[in-house]
Amino acid sequence: MSQDVAVVRQEHIQGLAQFCAALADAVNSAAAGDRTCRQAVEAALTAECVQCGLRMTGSELLSLGEADPPGNPNAKLCRLRQGYCARNGCDSYYYRLTFETHPEVDWAELLSQSASRDAMRLEETGAEIAATKATRRAARRRLAGRIAAGLLVVGAAWLIRQWYLGGTIPFLREPEHFQVDRIEPSYPGLGSP
Repeated sequence: MSQDVAVVRQEHIQGLAQFCAALADAVNSAAAGDRTCRQAVEAALTAECVQCGLRMTGSELLSLGEADPPGNPNAKLCRLRQGYCARNGCDSYYYRLTFETHPEVDWAELLSQSASRDAMRLEETGAEIAATKATRRAARRRLAGRIAAGLLVVGAAWLIRQWYLGGTIPFLREPEHFQVDRIEPSYPGLGSP
């Protein structure tokens, strides 16, 4: 029994984990407690590295979008989450995803749901990035204010020191020029020369 290929799509490895997470969310919400839909998606979905030909099953791809269970993490999934090919040593950047037709899977619906979920995640990520930038700007302003206050304190201390020691303070106090009268010392009883 040969299955027709419904959709073949090439996905960059950097975005594969996010795509699989959005697809897993869409499958979980579409299944709504029905395990057969998830099993059908796992059976109909495959991925293959375009360079080394390493194949990933649908269950591995859906697991890629979910958190690793504690204990023994899957090394292939860890490499994919980090943005590398699942095969150690392969430097490919793309995976070919194959969505085979299945009577219990509506790929058009699932892919549109995953795209909308991915768009929502991008909006959330954009909002988080904007909040992070605003926090950094506020921190820079506080740091600049602290540096300016420190420079003012150091400058005031220098001015007070210069004033106290009689040194020059540019534009405020010029040094005093003293003239010393030379008087010959006279000692009583020695006579003058």
